[in-house]
Amino acid sequence: MAPAPIPDHLGLEEVLSRVIAVGHHNGEDQAAHGRATIANLMDAVGERSFGPLLLVPSLIALSPVGAVPGLPAITSAVIVLITVQILVGHPHIWIPAWLGRRSINARKLETGLSRLIPAARFIDRFLLGARLTWLTTGPFFYAIALICLLVGLVTPVLELVPLGGIPPNAALVAFSLAITARDGLWALLAFAFTLGSAALFVMPFLH
Repeated sequence: MAPAPIPDHLGLEEVLSRVIAVGHHNGEDQAAHGRATIANLMDAVGERSFGPLLLVPSLIALSPVGAVPGLPAITSAVIVLITVQILVGHPHIWIPAWLGRRSINARKLETGLSRLIPAARFIDRFLLGARLTWLTTGPFFYAIALICLLVGLVTPVLELVPLGGIPPNAALVAFSLAITARDGLWALLAFAFTLGSAALFVMPFLH
């Protein structure tokens, strides 16, 4: 039987569940050596699902797993690659082999993201909806991709500031949710997080 097609738009809990399942499987699979690769995680949500594809690295960076040394640089690289390909009009996302082979401890991934499931379930039920959809389509869709690209570029620098990675990663999660659910209210929230990130980036130069 052929596998079920991956829908274009996934709920937050569904995205998390797919990534957690990868962590669980690879954590028990001796052939995977207890690691989950970037390619594994991208395959879990589908190469054409732009919102979920952005959501996966953003959630990992925002979760407790994001504290793993070197991981913020990897998630930022994935975000930059995805957004560049969206902006140039690629119909699906391609991840180079060298980046796709980068990996994370599968059990830590499963444990860290499992903690977010209750919040994801709440967001899916009460905080996501098709509202102000014009803020997530057409030119606004590409504006969101451009902002995510810029945020992805500066996030590794902001990670050097204590807790500095929280606002930009929260912005990326909110933008990803906006695209995934076609919810313009999340886009507005993401713009607020982006302004907070910009303030963090500029403040060191004002002293």
